[in-house]
Amino acid sequence: MKRVKNWFMNLSIQRKLLYCALAITLVVLLSASISLYVAASRMVMAQTEKQSAGVIKELSVNLDHYFEMVENSFDYIANNNTVQEELKSDSPYCSDGGQYYSYYSRAGQIRRLLLQGYTSVYMNDIQLYGYNGADHLLYNGEQITLSDKEIVYKKAEEANGRCVYYNASQGTGLIYIAKQIKDSLTMEPLGILQASIKVSYLKKMTQSARSSLTAEIFLLDDENKVILNSLDYSADKLAEQYVGTSGSFMEKINDQSYNCVYQKSSDTGFTLVGMIPMSFLQSTARQLQNTTVILLIISVILCVVLTSFLARGIAGPIEGTSNAMKKFAGGDFTVRLPEGRTDEIGAMNSVFNHTIEEVETLLKRVVEMETVNKDIEFQALQAQINPHFLYNVLDTINWMARKKGEENICRMVTAVSSLMRASISNKRSIVSIREEMKYVQDYIYIQKTRYGDKFTSYLEIDDELNDIPIPKMTVQTLVENAVVHGVENATWDCFLSVTGELAGDMAVITVKDNGVGIPAQRLEQLLNPEGEQEDSRQKEGRTHTSLGVYAVRKRLDYI
Repeated sequence: MKRVKNWFMNLSIQRKLLYCALAITLVVLLSASISLYVAASRMVMAQTEKQSAGVIKELSVNLDHYFEMVENSFDYIANNNTVQEELKSDSPYCSDGGQYYSYYSRAGQIRRLLLQGYTSVYMNDIQLYGYNGADHLLYNGEQITLSDKEIVYKKAEEANGRCVYYNASQGTGLIYIAKQIKDSLTMEPLGILQASIKVSYLKKMTQSARSSLTAEIFLLDDENKVILNSLDYSADKLAEQYVGTSGSFMEKINDQSYNCVYQKSSDTGFTLVGMIPMSFLQSTARQLQNTTVILLIISVILCVVLTSFLARGIAGPIEGTSNAMKKFAGGDFTVRLPEGRTDEIGAMNSVFNHTIEEVETLLKRVVEMETVNKDIEFQALQAQINPHFLYNVLDTINWMARKKGEENICRMVTAVSSLMRASISNKRSIVSIREEMKYVQDYIYIQKTRYGDKFTSYLEIDDELNDIPIPKMTVQTLVENAVVHGVENATWDCFLSVTGELAGDMAVITVKDNGVGIPAQRLEQLLNPEGEQEDSRQKEGRTHTSLGVYAVRKRLDYI
């Protein structure tokens, strides 16, 4: 000790300061490293457990959203007017899922409704059963067994209109969901709507959680029977640990400790259990331990070459973030940055990862929105026909009102009311040709009253066509175009005819007039207005939207 003291005393002041600084630095670093490691290890362990539990809870929410989607589809089918009529009919259809129907028949409409709610990726079958004997079935694979069907129907009847779930017999790999359908007015039971969900699809939904956490996933029904599992372990032992609807507990299986996180759904009654190995949770802490040792060694070296390593320590993570951003800009949405750091770089990484996830979500929403674009366009096209027509009608009524004492005003108002109801009502988009011709007659009466003897009309429709369905206000729209663009601009007495006849297996309706006519080029523009290029002054001078012929064509295309 004396010799060490003498050696130290004989050193230069510069070396003394250097060695003292190194000694103090080592003591501070060792103390700080040990303390920080203990605290950080606890924090990382707690955070890892929290994130793991969050993944399980998020998976449970995703399962709830999936079953909610199926239930919404069931509600839509159960409350459909066609389904209600079928289940109350004295002559219902009974199918095995293989027949072909007329497109507009009730059975055909119900089949399309079932197809909307049926997806073979996650459904084995979907069945509409009525107490009146109606039976509509779509399936892909094995049909539901008789014993399971009786249990499912009984549970649906006991649920009194709510959706119920039933874990099928072992080996079938199916979960059944059923709902009792009631009369929307009297609430009298009419039948049962049931579908079987493939457990293999639910297993695929849990795959990402299993992979990310190396976890074992259990899904139990409301009776704690196993729906799906990835580990051979008794579900009863898991059920004994439940306290409330969510939480966690420790379980040891084959010398392996697991942190079990469970979440019970209030909608389905199913319990999702994620068994996360403690080795996985502790792996981050072990990485932190190794990192701490490395940082300690690096810190000692930093005392000598502080400047160069400091620059490298700051620039390294930034370079990694820059490379990740380049990959993302190139279209790689799988790139992720580590979020273990708690400094500004860690916060930036978290924001970066969150942004990528939001972009992925937005892309999925865009794909989903494209599926409803045609329906929206169809409704928009139908809505575009009405305003100009109503404007002309109201203008005619105003003109007649000035001619006080005319007895035709009552008939005129009746015709206008009929047309307004047909035009504005969205309850039915398909009517019979008989109804459509009534709209045409009302419209021609209005225009005859307006124009007097300027034109005459002729209507003749074969009786065989009267009950054929047709999109509402299509023939009327063509008649309106003939009057507005043909008769209105003519200086001679005009003639307009509407005829309908069978030509083979086609119903042909023809609207003719001897008005001013229309050039072929202008007709092409009307049929394809999106390609029309007009001068701005021409657009301002026009009083009509030129959408009538185009809208009729597009509606027929969609139908």
